[in-house]
Amino acid sequence: MAGNAVGIVPQALRPRDTIAFISPSSRLNRIFPVRVYRAKDALEKLGFRVKIFFDERPTRTFHEAVLERCSEIHNAFLDPEVKAIICTIGGLSANELLPHLDYDLVRANPKIFCGYSDITLLHHAFFTQAGLQTFYGPAAITQLGEFPKPLDFTMNHFQGVLQNPGKPIGALPRSIEWTEEFCDWGGDEEAVRPRTLQPSKGWQWLRQGKATGRLMGGCLPSMLQLAGSKYFPSYRGCILFLENPEGEVSNGPLPFEFTRSLMADIVNLGILGEVTGLVIGRPYKYGDEAKLEEFRQMVLDQCHGTDFPILFNVDIGHTDPLLTIPINAMASLDSEMDEFAILEAGVAERSGK
Repeated sequence: MAGNAVGIVPQALRPRDTIAFISPSSRLNRIFPVRVYRAKDALEKLGFRVKIFFDERPTRTFHEAVLERCSEIHNAFLDPEVKAIICTIGGLSANELLPHLDYDLVRANPKIFCGYSDITLLHHAFFTQAGLQTFYGPAAITQLGEFPKPLDFTMNHFQGVLQNPGKPIGALPRSIEWTEEFCDWGGDEEAVRPRTLQPSKGWQWLRQGKATGRLMGGCLPSMLQLAGSKYFPSYRGCILFLENPEGEVSNGPLPFEFTRSLMADIVNLGILGEVTGLVIGRPYKYGDEAKLEEFRQMVLDQCHGTDFPILFNVDIGHTDPLLTIPINAMASLDSEMDEFAILEAGVAERSGK
């Protein structure tokens, strides 16, 4: 049985609802405006309305800038028109916000909240401090701003999870194509070039078995930033999902030795002794089979002494296309059926307007 109780399940998206864009970590709206407005246009073509919460005046002190980023989050949650909040991108500074956020405000105004990478810190904080269940899924600049439009797999799952209240999500789909091709969003030619998709190698069971538990996890280094803090959730009885970001350069992987060290931190925290299953997202920039095999073996080595099922190379996090994962939803792994399933609805029924 999962250690985390059922949290606040946000209400479903409906046609013509308003979706907010916020930038709680990296502030790239003015650097890549075309990506932001392409994302806005993509959602508007689906019938949604979009509000952008972004105000950055360079004369502010560091503390004033942090409070402004918090204010944008608060305003998005408070806005009665806004029914969902999508982060524009991740970054390295979401942790600066955690002591300054009003979690009572979030709890009183629960909404769909979606993002990935270091948005992991906000997912964990909103759950542990406000009880809100959030979504590990696409960001505006990276996925919704894709040229010439968002990838169908990403958008179909995003809408399916967020617009079907009361209905268990069920078995998760897997992409038949994917890409890790890097595009320079600031380059004139690169900004208007579709990326090349290649056949997917599929999900792989590194260890067979069955498991149920509530989903908890995120971006590996971001998750570990919270260890020992009040924002760190319980992993007892959960299915843990982990994924790797880029390294020091956007076009390269997180170094293998660093990833192995971070996985050892997971071991030392006792988390692998508490979880019922493990899901690993497709490692960013590990497309070469030799690198993938080294990565797979590292995961098995770090899981020595455990017996839970391990599913590898899943469409989660820093990969395209990607799934929308409801954090803290009850899930199951079943290697015999070759299935990773969400056993609950991601969103609740909504009454009124």
